[in-house]
Amino acid sequence: MDYQVIIIGGGPAGISALLWCHSLGLHAVLLEQSSELGGQMLEMFHPVLEYPGFPNKTGQELRDEFATHLQAYNLSYLLNCCIEELDLRETRMMVNGEHVTARALIIATGARNRRLELPGAENLSGISYSATHDHQRFAGKNVCVVGGGDSAFEDCLILAEVCPHVTLIHRSEQFRARQGWQQAVFKHSHIDVLPHNQIAQITQENSEALRLSVINHLDGTRRELITDGLFVRLGIEPNTAFLQGRLQLDEAGYITTDRAQKTSIPNVYAIGDVCRPICLSVSTAIGHGAIAAKGIAETLRQQFDG
Repeated sequence: MDYQVIIIGGGPAGISALLWCHSLGLHAVLLEQSSELGGQMLEMFHPVLEYPGFPNKTGQELRDEFATHLQAYNLSYLLNCCIEELDLRETRMMVNGEHVTARALIIATGARNRRLELPGAENLSGISYSATHDHQRFAGKNVCVVGGGDSAFEDCLILAEVCPHVTLIHRSEQFRARQGWQQAVFKHSHIDVLPHNQIAQITQENSEALRLSVINHLDGTRRELITDGLFVRLGIEPNTAFLQGRLQLDEAGYITTDRAQKTSIPNVYAIGDVCRPICLSVSTAIGHGAIAAKGIAETLRQQFDG
């Protein structure tokens, strides 16, 4: 099939790009590898406060509104897509056994929660990536949180409301969380903070608990912690493994772009969290979609006029 624009990724950035392509008269299709649209919005279990017009909507509820918007215009998107071949310079690919081509490509594959890079950790029970979603599951239990940013500190405060003891583990004493949350965590009677510590090993103590082997980087000592749950809040990493060696990425694997969301390859754009925006938010992703679609429309117009 032939399109003017192919959008890879069905999070807020990709959805916005599809809507803007429609508004600008571009024949576009959105390809999503999972069984539903939404991307990281599906993991936002709290109200997305910074998105105008929907002050009480969770990420999934906001996704539902976005999907309804697409359906109202009968816009084309495909789920459960597997990209088997990809030629960025020719903007063509093989998707689920079918050849798909376009004049321009928008990459909106987003990012995902960074996992613990420890053997066997993903197979253990008692590990969570969201206190907003799972805090009641651990009510009345002692838990640990690993991380040093906003998500880690927010999770500590949420968990401290229902858990008798929360331990925050971070590899240094430099925390990235906003000052208000840091002050609240440091003075909370149910929260202990372990700076300069890193989890070296994690095993299943029993069906109800985990054993953490934690190393102190200052003196090299090792301690064993038994916890009923571990909340992993180590930030995010981009979904760009399939682009290694094909496109210019930065040192952390994010796609490098200019102010118009153009990548290192002509007619290939990147939007949303996959290109490391200054502000990680639904609002930023939406704006990126508009910028890329507008740029493509102008480029194709110039090519046609020429």
